[in-house]
This record gives sequence, C-alpha cells and structure tokens, in this order.
Amino acid sequence: MVGFLLSIPSMLLIAMPAQVAAAPARPDATSTPAGAAGAPAAGAPLALTLEDALLQARSANAKLPAAAAEIEIAREKIREARAERWLKVAIEGDFIYAPAGSYDPILTNLGEEKLQITGKQPIYDGGEKRAAVSRAEAQTTAAGARYRIAERDLDLEVRSRFAEILAAESEISARRDGIRRLEGYRELLRSRRAGGQGVAADVLKTDVRLSSERAALVEAEQRRDEARLELNSLLGREPAGPLHLAPMPPPRAPAVLPIDGEIPEVAEAAAEITTAQADLLAAQAQRRPHFFAAADAGLWGSDTTRLFPPDLRAERRNPVFSDRLRRDSGYSLSLNLSWPIFDFGAAASRTAQARLAVTQAQLQKVVQQRAADLEREKARATVENLYREIEILSDAGPSARDSYLDVESRYRGGAATSLEVLDAYAAAVEADVRLAEVVSRYRIAEALRLRWSPR
Repeated sequence: MVGFLLSIPSMLLIAMPAQVAAAPARPDATSTPAGAAGAPAAGAPLALTLEDALLQARSANAKLPAAAAEIEIAREKIREARAERWLKVAIEGDFIYAPAGSYDPILTNLGEEKLQITGKQPIYDGGEKRAAVSRAEAQTTAAGARYRIAERDLDLEVRSRFAEILAAESEISARRDGIRRLEGYRELLRSRRAGGQGVAADVLKTDVRLSSERAALVEAEQRRDEARLELNSLLGREPAGPLHLAPMPPPRAPAVLPIDGEIPEVAEAAAEITTAQADLLAAQAQRRPHFFAAADAGLWGSDTTRLFPPDLRAERRNPVFSDRLRRDSGYSLSLNLSWPIFDFGAAASRTAQARLAVTQAQLQKVVQQRAADLEREKARATVENLYREIEILSDAGPSARDSYLDVESRYRGGAATSLEVLDAYAAAVEADVRLAEVVSRYRIAEALRLRWSPR
C-alpha cells in the first residue's frame, strides 16, 4: 500500500508528457530548427527558406564566378579568332652594325638599319581562320554548358543539405520527446522500487535504453551540425555561423516534369562535336594554298658604319642627313603564296586524327544522353517509391505512439511487462525517425530529378 502511494506522483509525472506526445506534429512540421517555426520572436533571426538559400548560393558561392570567368575567356577567344582574319599593322625595325673585315660585305652590306610600318592581310587560307572562329564559338557554348552544370550541382547540394538539416532536426525532436517520456517511466520504476517492489531489473533496462537514446541524440545533432557547416559554406557564409531554416511543405505526389529542353551535359557534348568538326576543317585547310598580301613603308638602308655611304657622296658632293633619310626611305608591296605539296603523310595523319575525334565526340554525346536519361529515371522511380513509403509511415507514427501509451497504461495496472513498454517506446521513436529519414530521402531524390531534367 505504501509503495502504491509513493508511486502516485511518478504516475502523474509520466502521464503529463505522454499526453503531450499523444498527438505530435508530423515530421514536416517538427523538422524546423528551434526558433524557426511559427512567428519569430522579437530579435530572433528570420528563418531561411529553401528559395532564399538557392538565391544566396548562386550569388555568393565561389564555384559559379570561376565558371562564369571561363565563359568570358571563351568570348575573348572568339574576338581573337575573328580579328585574326583581318589586317595586321605593326611597327618593325632593326639595326645591324657590321664593319669591314668582320663578314663578307656582299652579305652584310656593312650593316643594316630598318624602321618600317608593316601591314599583312590574309586573302585565302583554305578556311583555317574560319574554322578557328567556329572552334572558339563552340568552346564558348561548352563553357556556358559547364556553367549550367556547376549551377545545377550547386542547387543539388543546397537542396540536399537543407533536407538533411530538417531531417536531423525532426529526429532530434522525436528523440528528445522520447527521452522525456522514458525518464518519466524511469521515475515511476524508481518510486516502485523505493516502495519495495521488485523492479530493480526493469530500472536497469530503462537506464540502458536511456543511455542508448542519448547517444543516438548526439549522433543526430552531429549530423545536423555537419550539414549546417556545409550549407553555410555553400551560401558563402562563415561555416560556424548560426543558421535558422524555415520548414518545408509536406511532400506531395510527384509532379510530371517537362521533357522539352536541354541537359547541360548533353549540350556540352554537342559543343565538343562542333569543336572537333572545326578542328577537322582546320586540318584540311593546312593542305590547301595560303595566299596573303603585305605592304611596308619607312626606312631601310645599308652601311651603318658611316653616316654618308660612298654611293650617297657620289650623288651629292656635300650630303646632309636629310639626304640619307631620302636615300633609305620608301615602300614595298608583296603577294605571298604557300602551298604544302609533300610532307611524308603528316598532314593526312592530322586530318585522320581530327576525323576520328569527330566520331569520338559524337559517341560521347550518346553516352551523356543515355547517362542523363538513366539518372533521371532512377530519380523518378525513387521519388515515387519514397512517396508511397511516406504515406505508409505517416499513419504508422500515430499508431505507434498510441500503442506505447496503451502498453504503459497496462504496465501500471500490472497487465504488461517492462520489456513490452521498452519495445513499444522503441517502435514509437523509430516510426518518427524513419519518417523523417524517408522525407529527407524523398526531397534529395526530387532534387536529383530536377538536376537531370531538361529545362
């Protein structure tokens, strides 16, 4: 009788958290970090939504600017390739001093001085420079595709870390509620033991279960902290900074995504085909004639050992410096032709290599298309299966909690054992934890489906 009276306060203590836990919110509602659900308290930071996180990552992450710089480099290469097709103007000059007796004067002309403005204009190059422009444009397209790949990968990482944090918070909430219920149950056992009832073994079992639950709680907190560090880094923040996430809506039936559009990996492969075709045209152009015109104007003279060479003195008895300038000034026009005839098959080998590279690029595009289709279909099947699992587990959670309350009540009346209570407790917590995990996997799979869908 005394033991029963001593157990009454503990029975009231365990009944209170059990009633609170009788109708817990669904994992999507409890997956918000502390302080994020509902209206924020005064002075509390605003909760970060998934859409805001994606925008912050795209504007602050260090990966995208590097990919964008590659696009700008490729555009500059287009300008360079186009400029190579037109006139080039330069200033050229040299000065050679070769006094008599150092070399054959017929070869050296006793030195040389030259200062000219020159111009060169390609007239026909077999299509080599046009192929260079095409190659540069294709490389710009490929760089744009790689930027979209980096952007999609970033979105996938943000969505995945976001879902992992919410899942960890749901698990933490479920385990903390379960620990409170288990602690209340342990107080009941201790009060009965103090009243002289033989429940010492049940107390030990409960203590072991509490230790296991607290260890699982620490593991969940560790997963949450790791995901928070990674998400902060993706958002361009300090990794150790605080992060408050807004809840996401409950999972809904998978929507049908559009099939029209382009996958960046396939677009990059298509650009590589264009690049290989341009390289083939360039290789074929090397075997064709090259024709260009050149012109120059300025100073070009011989005999730098004397200010007034003998031929100048023969024309004028007392020459002046302007006479030397007049003698050496002038201009010239030239037309140049280059046409490879024989090179032991080197040009033919280069053409064959370029043709094989085109075939290889075409096959690589097929590989990329099939890989993208496979990843998209795998993600679609995963999303559909996980959604069915969510529907099942959504009903299992409340049933498991009701079962725990029923077993606990029967234990107080002596109709159930302590082992049954612990098993019912484990089933109730496991149902909430598993639902949170499946919801997280569903959101990550949905992010993968978006990653590999045409847009």
